[in-house]
Amino acid sequence: MRRTELDLCRIFGCLAVLMIHAGADIYHAVPLEGPAFRVLNIISTAVRGGVPLFFMLSGALLLSRERLDLRRFLLRHPLRLTGLFYLWSLFYALLRVFGGTLSFGREFVLAVVSGHYHMWFLPAMALCCLFLPPLHAALHRGGLDGRYLTALFLGLGIVLANCNLTPDPAPILYRFTQNFSLDYLPYLGYAVWGWRLAALRMPKKTLWLAPLVYAGVTLLAARGNRWYSETRSAADGWLFSYFSLPSFLQATAAFSFFLALKDHGFRRRDAIAALSEATLGVYLIHPLVIEGIERFGFRVTPKAPVLSLLGFFLLLAALCFAIALAGKKLPVVKRIF
Repeated sequence: MRRTELDLCRIFGCLAVLMIHAGADIYHAVPLEGPAFRVLNIISTAVRGGVPLFFMLSGALLLSRERLDLRRFLLRHPLRLTGLFYLWSLFYALLRVFGGTLSFGREFVLAVVSGHYHMWFLPAMALCCLFLPPLHAALHRGGLDGRYLTALFLGLGIVLANCNLTPDPAPILYRFTQNFSLDYLPYLGYAVWGWRLAALRMPKKTLWLAPLVYAGVTLLAARGNRWYSETRSAADGWLFSYFSLPSFLQATAAFSFFLALKDHGFRRRDAIAALSEATLGVYLIHPLVIEGIERFGFRVTPKAPVLSLLGFFLLLAALCFAIALAGKKLPVVKRIF
């Protein structure tokens, strides 16, 4: 059964990611002492809980199932995400070749293996998905074929580790293994946290209490970021980490808010579902759309940083969702969106 409240949560998380990338440069470009930095600081801090939401959604949707079909799960989640990572890495590397900033050869291969700057999320999610079946088995007291755990250990603990034991640095091989670094495993905690929250029945007061918590945490974290930036005499995202306490509380408040909408009588459920399904495509193409908007002369400018950022963000979101929704209707394109 489609859960519209979780679709809305996914859309919110996607918009938060767009704002993170739209405002990344201007945050470091305005004077610390001006009012613009204070507003940008609040905006930039407010969207940091967006990325953890996707891991929480995965936990809520996958760990709550009574049974996981292992073969189907592996094909639809970790293998698909890994395939998308390398396919889109190839696409972005080819764009650099055609743009004259990269040539075919060793550096091209390294660019494909490394992926575009925003695409770390795909292998991180793929890695965490590999560990969801044993988590599911543990949580539901089910059984798990020991061969799966053995393959997980050999593949991630032995094979990848030995890829980095070459006499020379072997940067391409090293970068390949780093895409699936076990450093991403703490995101599994967000998956379990999302599953636990989804198992609760949120009281109606959550609809007003969660936004208050979100706003309060954001303002306190923004004040901390501002203080830290002033001590360093440079803009710094001290509490921007997705594992900082403010980001955790923001993600928890946002997730709880959307869970509290479970029994809400939604209209336009189909439209919400379509936007939710388009979020992966939005994520994949948004750096390209950002570059396209800037080439047409629309940039976030220090002369009007807040207004130009908000305008840029709205245009970016509208174009990305329009392209992703259109792509979903094309037989071949929808498979990579």
